[in-house]
Amino acid sequence: MAQVYRKLISEKLARICGTNVQIPMTALQFTYQRATRTPELSMLAQYLGQGFDQKSFNRSAECIVKDDEHLATVTTEERSGKKWVKLSLDTMKLIQTVLERKPLQDEYNTATSQTMIVEFSSPNIAKPFHAGHLRSTILGNFLSNLNEFLGNRVLRLNYLGDWGTQFGYLALGVQLKGLSPTDIHQDPIKCLYDAYVHAYEAARNSPNMHEHAMNIFARMENGTADDLDQWQEYRAYTVKELEELYRRLGVCFTSYEWESQYGVNKIAHVLETLKQHGLLIDQPDGRKVVQLQQRKMPIVKSDGSGMYLLRDIAALMDRYNRFEFHKCIYVVENGQNDHFASLSEIAHLLCLPYAAGVEHVKFGRIHGMSTRRGKVVFLKDILHEAQQLVQEKQRESPYTKTNAADDPSVCDILGTSAVIINDLKQRRMKDYNFDWSKILRMEGDSGIKLQYTHCRLASLLHAQSSAEDIMSIQCDGSSLVEPEALDLVCQMANFKPVCYQAQEAAEACILVAYLFRLCKSINLAIKTLPVKQESEVKKRQQRILLFSRAKLVLHTGMTLLGLRPLEEM
Repeated sequence: MAQVYRKLISEKLARICGTNVQIPMTALQFTYQRATRTPELSMLAQYLGQGFDQKSFNRSAECIVKDDEHLATVTTEERSGKKWVKLSLDTMKLIQTVLERKPLQDEYNTATSQTMIVEFSSPNIAKPFHAGHLRSTILGNFLSNLNEFLGNRVLRLNYLGDWGTQFGYLALGVQLKGLSPTDIHQDPIKCLYDAYVHAYEAARNSPNMHEHAMNIFARMENGTADDLDQWQEYRAYTVKELEELYRRLGVCFTSYEWESQYGVNKIAHVLETLKQHGLLIDQPDGRKVVQLQQRKMPIVKSDGSGMYLLRDIAALMDRYNRFEFHKCIYVVENGQNDHFASLSEIAHLLCLPYAAGVEHVKFGRIHGMSTRRGKVVFLKDILHEAQQLVQEKQRESPYTKTNAADDPSVCDILGTSAVIINDLKQRRMKDYNFDWSKILRMEGDSGIKLQYTHCRLASLLHAQSSAEDIMSIQCDGSSLVEPEALDLVCQMANFKPVCYQAQEAAEACILVAYLFRLCKSINLAIKTLPVKQESEVKKRQQRILLFSRAKLVLHTGMTLLGLRPLEEM
């Protein structure tokens, strides 16, 4: 849609200015001007190249619109101290461009597409999935979906914490509580988590317990621990429980990776590389540290076991060897900023050719995420509560179909949609308060609103036509002259530019805000452009085509956010 106009204007400017001007997709903004009854494309003048100055504007403007069926006039205006270029568009050509049956997704292009690793979610094994992991999971899923949609090769990695002193505590807790494999199998995650907490509390009262836990992990690092088989079982239990949560959140991974892949006995070459570059310093107490510009960062403990930063350095090198990525994106909360700044600095000090591709996408925290009774809970409890609350609201609503209100899967999707959108509509660096009353409201800007609008379109199209009927309709813009129709066309034209804006800023809220605007246009168009009551066949068909394309754009946007669009609710 928008790419047609980007290509057209870029080519014209290149001929006029004699330079290769590539207007970014993020610069394009389509609006319908009700006063003049014309669709308009606006962009900042700075994107048109140095050759497009005020002195030559009249000549350039005339050349841009001359003999062009897409463009009518070109003007400029000053807004907030910036110069904008406004192009009035031919209405019929815009409608045809937006409604033509071309796929929305960009194809993978070996010349321009990138290989990206997105590491996200990454909880620890043998612990319930805490609500604090929610933002990493759904933001990372969105960024993966979006970059794949825009034509890149994306590898989604879930780097699970299955290594470190905490697993010495876990093994110690199992010993202290005398847990048998049968005990653990009955309710594995809760049982293992309780064992960890028990050992941790015991260590607070007895320093010897802490030493014992550290010794257990040191033996694990060296491969001499006698309970490595049980540790493998704990990993399997964790993945099984996680996969059910990921299914509900619409999340999938290319692969599960493990911290234990980079145990200190497996990555001696990394320590040697650091030493060769003069970065590794031995400390008198047996620790090893890396000298950075402003500080020293420990990477090996005094007992010889590796630290998290060392494993991340090893993982980064290994991933490049396996995937030859252009970018390695870590979606981790803001509290880990120093860690990833250190990782990036070490990559640059090692002169790794891919160091510039290391990117930390950080985010703020959720406060007060609990049940209505105020109990701080794990994510599966939050999703279960959302499902129950939605079911109550659905039964109270006079507009709900009875079978939908009684369908647990529908209520689960609605509740999960509400939780996801409540998070993704926030600026990612913003801390926010979790508020059930705002999350689950049926009116206003919520995940339920997006689902409602999608269902409304599905119902309208199902009642009036089949998929085969829609495919046979030929676009005729002369039957879509109403302001509501043209406003919806312009909103749909903005979809791709918005996707690129969201990609550039790594902000899901940009797409969420756009989908709310799209829903407003859709609902207004449904209200003022009846299909069933329209007696003129041509108008009715064109409206069906309009709403069909609107449903595709909304469906695509919702899917990028990780929602599962419903057909009925």
